[in-house]
Amino acid sequence: MNAQKWVGSSMTNHNDHRPPKEAPWCNFKSPMRTGVSLLVASLLFFAFLRESQADQKTGFLVQQLKTGDDFRVRTQAALALGASGDDAAVKPLCEALSDDNAMVKQSAAAALGKLGKASALPCLKTALAKETAAGPKKQMQKAMDALAGSAAPPPPGPDSKYYVAIDISNKSKRSLDEVDSLVRSAMQSKLLGKTGYAVAPKGESSGDAGKIVKSKKLAGYYLLASVEAPVYEKNSLTQVVRVSMWSYPTKALKGEFAPKLTQSDTPKADPEGEKALIKMCVENAVDTFFKVVASM
Repeated sequence: MNAQKWVGSSMTNHNDHRPPKEAPWCNFKSPMRTGVSLLVASLLFFAFLRESQADQKTGFLVQQLKTGDDFRVRTQAALALGASGDDAAVKPLCEALSDDNAMVKQSAAAALGKLGKASALPCLKTALAKETAAGPKKQMQKAMDALAGSAAPPPPGPDSKYYVAIDISNKSKRSLDEVDSLVRSAMQSKLLGKTGYAVAPKGESSGDAGKIVKSKKLAGYYLLASVEAPVYEKNSLTQVVRVSMWSYPTKALKGEFAPKLTQSDTPKADPEGEKALIKMCVENAVDTFFKVVASM
């Protein structure tokens, strides 16, 4: 008689030499692993849902901006797009700069400034050159100044030929932060408004610069702007900004420009006049830089 033994709820035959079957628990998934997988899947789903909803919201606002019969609807749509943080809002807002209504144009310009995308600089500059109404014109310039001074410049595009780094030296009594913002804004705006030019981000390392210049086959330049102290004499204000031009990232000196501008009828200190002259000096220097590059 074969001996049999009960083990738990299973009966084992001691004379049966067949290998035991694989334990059934080996085929079960870990409950913890299953829970983690479900959590990850849920998070991914909700992230996708939020992105989809954001896209739908932007699309709705763009449609309102383009087709709204009431200028107030278009105005509100523009402002909402400016607060969206969405790259897709740049193009429709740029198109709205040519709206028939001055308030819509002004709101679109303000929205582009709030959106903070430096890719809007070219369209703002084009619109500013054509605009005649004071309100939109002022807001376009304000948006350009904000973008050029605070927004990181866009990376070199397919049409880029020149890559320009900007640095600031301050010899005036103004704070370096104020001078840096003012000069960088004017230079960056002027450079990005010119086809074929890209601007390096502030504080870029020479190693990173070298990789970009080499990989994209760009001509690199470094512009160092030194703001001199304003001079008040003979009822006039005189401002000089010296801009030296170097290769980049190797920094071999190529030339120097020192625009000098004077504002008459200035019997006392005029801080706003100083700012205006600094900006004009910088823009003149960049125009000279363009001519030098074109001749090389």
